[in-house]
Amino acid sequence: MKRSYGIAGNGRASTHLQAYFRLLKIPYKVWSRCGGLAPAEVLGGCSTVFLLLKDEALAPFIAANPFLKKKTLIHFSGALSVKGAYAMHPFMPLAARPLTLAQYRALPFALEPGVSLKRLVPEFSNPVFRVKKAEKAHYHALCVLGANLPVLLWQKAMAGLGRKFGVPPALAQRYFQASLDNFRADPQRALSGPISRRDTATISADVRALGADPYAEVYSLFARIHENN
Repeated sequence: MKRSYGIAGNGRASTHLQAYFRLLKIPYKVWSRCGGLAPAEVLGGCSTVFLLLKDEALAPFIAANPFLKKKTLIHFSGALSVKGAYAMHPFMPLAARPLTLAQYRALPFALEPGVSLKRLVPEFSNPVFRVKKAEKAHYHALCVLGANLPVLLWQKAMAGLGRKFGVPPALAQRYFQASLDNFRADPQRALSGPISRRDTATISADVRALGADPYAEVYSLFARIHENN
């Protein structure tokens, strides 16, 4: 039987997978709740179906659609192992903008031990690393910690610098980029400023200056963690 692909879901992950498929000239079908058709009507003829839904919707969706039991099912959750489906977590924060073919091909996937990417999607030649089922929650927590918390801090700092001090977004982004460049060059020595030198007096003054802002507690906590490491 010729392999054919379907995608359940129309969120950001689906948008990227569709873009990757188009660049590779791979035909596919997409089902979404807003389409007005039953999943079986759209995906029934597909041999492989990507379930790109919210984590909590994966198992219920499989249970509610018995036709899927005869399909190869793949999901992108980094935290879950779902009975009857293969986990294939893209190890990259997915931006709103599409990527180039070279960028998609370089995107690593986290697979469980014993799972072959070539058997799941023969057209893909992406890098792969392994995460055991029992370790997936820890793995995913570290992914979220590293990819999302810095963004929240950058958003907070950029908004405050712009609103109160008139710093243009481009200058704030250049400041953050310098920090990221330092990290890429030397991760262990990328910290700068009072936290890096454990300057408790300046840290205390900074925290006081933030006042009742919830990020004062975040600043203080980060400083204490670094102090104790």
